[in-house]
Amino acid sequence: MTHKLSVLLLLALALHASPARCDDIVDGGPAPETTVEAAKHGVDIPKFEPYAVPDAALWEQFTDVVAPRWKRSQATKKGEKEARYDGEWAVEDIKELVGVEGDKGLVVKSQARHHAISARLEKPFDPSASGLVLQYEVKLQENLGCGGAYIKLLTAPLKGEFSDDTPYTLMFGPDKCGESKVHLIYRHLNPVTHEYTEHHLSQPPTPPIDTLSHLYTLTIHTNNTYAIAIDGSERRTGSLLDDFDPPVNPPKEIDDPKDKKPADWEDNEKIPDASAKKPADWDEDAPLMIPDEDAVKPKDWFEDEPLLVPDPKAQKPADWDDEEDGDWAAPMISNPRCADAAGCGPWEWPLVRNPDFKGQWSAPLVDNPLYKGEWAPRRIHNPGYFEDRGLYKLSKIDAVGFELWTMQSGITFDNIYLGSSSNAAALIADNVWKPKHDVELAISEAMRPKSPPAPKPGFADVLRMFKDRIDEILYGISTFYSVLQSEGVVSALRQERAGAFGLLMVTMALGWLGWNASIILGFVYRLVVAAPAPPPVAAANASTDNDTASPDSGAKADRKAAKND
Repeated sequence: MTHKLSVLLLLALALHASPARCDDIVDGGPAPETTVEAAKHGVDIPKFEPYAVPDAALWEQFTDVVAPRWKRSQATKKGEKEARYDGEWAVEDIKELVGVEGDKGLVVKSQARHHAISARLEKPFDPSASGLVLQYEVKLQENLGCGGAYIKLLTAPLKGEFSDDTPYTLMFGPDKCGESKVHLIYRHLNPVTHEYTEHHLSQPPTPPIDTLSHLYTLTIHTNNTYAIAIDGSERRTGSLLDDFDPPVNPPKEIDDPKDKKPADWEDNEKIPDASAKKPADWDEDAPLMIPDEDAVKPKDWFEDEPLLVPDPKAQKPADWDDEEDGDWAAPMISNPRCADAAGCGPWEWPLVRNPDFKGQWSAPLVDNPLYKGEWAPRRIHNPGYFEDRGLYKLSKIDAVGFELWTMQSGITFDNIYLGSSSNAAALIADNVWKPKHDVELAISEAMRPKSPPAPKPGFADVLRMFKDRIDEILYGISTFYSVLQSEGVVSALRQERAGAFGLLMVTMALGWLGWNASIILGFVYRLVVAAPAPPPVAAANASTDNDTASPDSGAKADRKAAKND
């Protein structure tokens, strides 16, 4: 009895020491300490609670320590026993920028490896009845340089080990290797050739590349339209018939491959004039550019000065060993004498366009008398033509899988929904993804380092800036005046800074002269042209006053006389 108890005890200890595993999916262990970091920034992190989604073909939140339905691919390389997909996976808590405490996901654990993992549905899903809605979360816990995060819906029936050769119905999701895009590829069965063809979305949207959880939603409607949404916002909508390359339905007519252009068919509208002759004075050897013989070497061009000179301030390092390191030489710097000069080194005449240049002669073109127009092969009925108006009736789906190559680890998948209900997907977005995303965003904003305020300049700084500007103006005026005296006004105005000050001085001088001229001309005009007229004679004024007396004044005088009587 004691022996049996010992065996049972040892067996129990062994089982306790060996954690449960399923198909090489590693349990990532307990959740990281996230509440402390979030508490520093006043952000409350909610705890994970399972969310129920009825009538889903697949709803995966990775709530189990090791999700039993996810199977890592055991496919081998062709003709070899070596594993084809050596990348590791783990179902574990999120480590970076946690939005929900205790939330697990399916995580890519290996760098620069091929990864493949799949999960069978409880029963095959048929999109032909009510369309298809596929939605899942992607979180890049590390900066993604090159890697994929797309999901495949595997065609029923699923046979053998999952690999890149496994037939799939649809592929959807983000990818970044050089160009970043959201893939949408579906496979269609050609009813004429009975072969599958991949059709790629011609203008895919661009995915966000950061460490937040992002929600990717694809909807295939029963009217052959599709919609791609990222984080609940539609990014691309269109038609399964028109927006994919190559188009599903081929053209009704094609060029006849047996039709050949006749040997005597002339499709050149213009031909060289056979009667034209090259003029006798046409020089084909004349160069396009020739030296400008009118150019004169500037006076401040120093031909004997090199462009680079040894740095006079450089010193030989104390630990320099001539025998081991070779002879020491000071580093070369730009020749300071050439800084303000027109140039240094050998001077050459600048090149100008040759007025005698004509180039290669060719006969002028004339109308071709034998021209028949552009030839095109005749059109015939396309033997491979078909018209499929039910593209939304995709092949039945037996499983979902991730088959990826990535240079970085930490790609995390969560909350995978497959079904036919846009309403269910919207509720998942509102109740599962958005609260998590809002918390992640709040923590990210709080942890972002804030730049210190720029120091305000003091009085001494302002005074120094003012002095520097005054010195710069005085130096420019002095340089302009010295060049003006030695080389003339044209060379002075060509100076980059001094020329600007010179133009300013000329403009100010002209303005001052114009102002004085306007004052003098105004004075002359008032003195000569607009002189005032002589004042009127006093007698005339008196006569005018008597003649213009109003009747009211006479009436007032009569009333005054009557009052005195």
